Amino acid sequence: MDRWQYTSAFVVQFRPSTDVAAGRFQGIVEHVATGDATRFGSLEELLDFVARVLSDVDDPGREACSNTTSP
Repeated sequence: MDRWQYTSAFVVQFRPSTDVAAGRFQGIVEHVATGDATRFGSLEELLDFVARVLSDVDDPGREACSNTTSP
């Protein structure tokens, strides 16, 4: 399997309170390769987590995401 297939993979679970039309996003996101996960309360928080993880994957010398919580 190519490295990118799992290092760039995420599982996103949205809470029932998510309302895309209203711009309300809530749930949990997990990075498949590392298991790092966090809860998010907005689209911005979701995208920030993904950006941090992908940045860490692109630069393996950096520490893993430090702002993660258990789902």
